[in-house]
Amino acid sequence: MKLGTFPHRDSRRFVRGLGLPPADSIRDLLPAIEERTGRPIRLMPAPAGTGRGLCGMWIRASGVDYVFVHPETSRFHQDHIIAHELGHILRNHRGGPASGPVNPVPDRLVPTLDPAVARMMLGRSDYEHRDEQEAELIGSYLQQHVHRRPVHRITDRVAQTLLRLGR
Repeated sequence: MKLGTFPHRDSRRFVRGLGLPPADSIRDLLPAIEERTGRPIRLMPAPAGTGRGLCGMWIRASGVDYVFVHPETSRFHQDHIIAHELGHILRNHRGGPASGPVNPVPDRLVPTLDPAVARMMLGRSDYEHRDEQEAELIGSYLQQHVHRRPVHRITDRVAQTLLRLGR
């Protein structure tokens, strides 16, 4: 299935149906998503040498979801990667053919994580499979949610600025 034929409407509807609060960044949405999934999410820096082409990774361990992001990339790119991985988390993707072998093994990423405890691991490197396409679309709509500024929030900020200038 080509990315262009994937059901954008379904992903947009899914994100709208989450009832997420207004947020200034994708990271600000983490508490709402943790509440929805019932699992804490830990953002972790991906260590150097995690493989060519691997932008982000999600590891589901017992009790916690780890999202790994390369710290050397821009904040904008990191937020995009986080949003994509949140798409996997929200849709509870299971891996399989959409995730090939990921190197390095989880113990190099989280030294305190017993590899036997890692329930599932998804590494993002391409968009060939349905789960990757869906996570990418959901991530994009999560980013749109963050960057959408309701009129009343903009009006409040303008009013605050004008009040400060009028002092």
